Amino acid sequence: MTDARDAALEVLRRVATQGAFAGTTLRGAFKPSDDSRDIGLATELVYGVLRRRNHVDRALSKLGRRLKDIDPKLHDVLRVGAYQLLFLERVPTHAAVSKAVDQARARRGEAGAKQVNAILRKLSDLPPDQRMPPPVPRDRDPIQHIADVGSLPRSIAEMWMHALGADGALTLAVSSLERAPLVLRANLGRTTRDALAKEVEGEPGAHPLAVHLPARLGALPADLLAVAEGRATPQDEASMHVIDLLDPQPGDRVLDVCAAPGGKTTAIAERLGPSGKVVAHDRATEKLPAIKASAARLGVADRVEVVPVLPRAGELFDRVLVDAPCSGLGTLRRHPEIRWRFRPEDIERLVKIQRDVLAEGAARVRPGGTLVYSVCTLSKYEEADDLPGFEAGTALRTRPDQPGSPDGFFAMRWTRDSHR
Repeated sequence: MTDARDAALEVLRRVATQGAFAGTTLRGAFKPSDDSRDIGLATELVYGVLRRRNHVDRALSKLGRRLKDIDPKLHDVLRVGAYQLLFLERVPTHAAVSKAVDQARARRGEAGAKQVNAILRKLSDLPPDQRMPPPVPRDRDPIQHIADVGSLPRSIAEMWMHALGADGALTLAVSSLERAPLVLRANLGRTTRDALAKEVEGEPGAHPLAVHLPARLGALPADLLAVAEGRATPQDEASMHVIDLLDPQPGDRVLDVCAAPGGKTTAIAERLGPSGKVVAHDRATEKLPAIKASAARLGVADRVEVVPVLPRAGELFDRVLVDAPCSGLGTLRRHPEIRWRFRPEDIERLVKIQRDVLAEGAARVRPGGTLVYSVCTLSKYEEADDLPGFEAGTALRTRPDQPGSPDGFFAMRWTRDSHR
């Protein structure tokens, strides 16, 4: 039987030292025979610590010892223990503290155990409403106030404030701390949205194809029978809106330039009808088999062609989707580790990649055809609006505080000049 707190600590270690993503690592941390309650607690601890790391670290620092002055091998032990004391009322104090002490002993012997015990006992002795230091006052430093409230690095808080203003950035910061909804896209070739909602005991979302799953699902969305049998696929509402913007029509020939893991590819295929075709390409060729598998599961394999090499520039398509690599700042609820990996200096490199793949996509749009560029970010620098030879159309911006609670996306639609 896998211990939830040990599993959480190991996942956090791999996220910090190996660049792993929490969700993928969590899925591999448990055996099928493990108790769903242990899986649920480990998931809560991992995502909670990653989302609220600034909150936890500020609470620990309030006790008189800055985290950077403590043995690094004890950092996540303290964070997991402190997170439970700060945010999980249902967890008994003795369980949180004693387990953290055992974990510290295993890593740094008796001296480490005594240090962790002293710090967490000191935190637990404070009244609950005094354990968390208040944020910096807004009138003194509005950027730091946003960072403190939203448990964000200052660089992200500053970017959002410049883009959205103080009120908008604060609203976004708060919403980024919430759990992302678990959403399915109904495959209308095999079911209806209402039938799917009834089957999974979910609720219709804001998008016509979206079904929101219960918060306490007890299973991963990918493990649901509706998904396994191709009646649905996990997809956030923001991605569904991007496909609406592309607006694939029956019989169209569509190119998906950055297709992995295939959620948008299959969404396109479901709308094309038997006479349409979507060509799916991704530079990460090791991810291409997953696209084929998804298409087969959803019953649209005959409409999906997966290619390791991008079609030549002279091969033109009715519609082209460029879902470009990006900073991922619109997905902090799903991938909270991005908060601590983001570096402002990376934006310039990303923008160059984005412009390159956008140019590749643009070169493959037929005259009068449609091009859509999308990124799952809330960084203005990664947006695109002007494209020579194309007429700009509708821009799409989604944020977690909008109906349906979608991820943060930017997308832009262009039409290629008919004479080019």
